[in-house]
Amino acid sequence: METPEKDIEDRLKVWDAMQMLYMDTDPDYEINYIAKVCTCSKYTIQDLKSILFQEVLPACRFNLIMQPAPEWAGFEINWLKKRVLSKHRFGKRRPILLRKYTSDLWEKIERNILQQRENSKQGPK
Repeated sequence: METPEKDIEDRLKVWDAMQMLYMDTDPDYEINYIAKVCTCSKYTIQDLKSILFQEVLPACRFNLIMQPAPEWAGFEINWLKKRVLSKHRFGKRRPILLRKYTSDLWEKIERNILQQRENSKQGPK
């Protein structure tokens, strides 16, 4: 997988969807949407997991730590792009802070992606 700086256009939709996990709202409401965006992307499951843990998590976790949370509805896309590009940990260890929280949500997203991919192989019913 290319570095974030070399793959901004394709990653931007994924970043935008995944950022919703770090808003001060119930992330379970966003799982289906995030999985749909991920399913429609060019990325493998492992790529998507890396994007979440090494790009979106480092860029957006502050929003859950600060009280009250500064943003509830999602960051503006150009701000998000700059933030991810300045904070990502591409090729490095996953951040520790909020790793368990993110892992639990990733399991739900991954199951949903795999289900959507399986359904698309079966075709319309």
